[in-house]
Amino acid sequence: MRAERTSSPTEVCYERRVQVIGQSTPFAPAVVGAIALGGAIGATGRWGVAEIVETIGSPTATPSWPWATLIVNVVGCALIGLAARRLRRGSIAWDFTVTGLLGGFTTFSALAVELNDLADADRLPMAIAYGAVTLVAGVGATLIAHRPVEVGE
Repeated sequence: MRAERTSSPTEVCYERRVQVIGQSTPFAPAVVGAIALGGAIGATGRWGVAEIVETIGSPTATPSWPWATLIVNVVGCALIGLAARRLRRGSIAWDFTVTGLLGGFTTFSALAVELNDLADADRLPMAIAYGAVTLVAGVGATLIAHRPVEVGE
């Protein structure tokens, strides 16, 4: 890692370059801040969706299908597909939107825990269905959102 100097001898640029598998990648406080802010907003949005889904559901029923996680992951995949079409990878907008906001909004870890919980509760067919639905819907949403737009649409 090395610091980059600006043209002025009294001004030091805080941008850093980090070696990542043979590539030099910029590491700047603005990028870290954008990712952190986006992540905080995205995670809060995920929490909000979970609260809304829980409110809509029956308070006495045992939850059987992890709707909140499925919703945020599929919606997040669609939004990542749109972002991949509209934002330049490596830009601060990409870092904020995809890495931060949508990275905080979507959740693979909750999916893994919920799959494990379903399997532990002897609901293996439901766990397999949930995993398959999440994978197919997520990839499908990304492909649909990322598809090229036809002229005239």
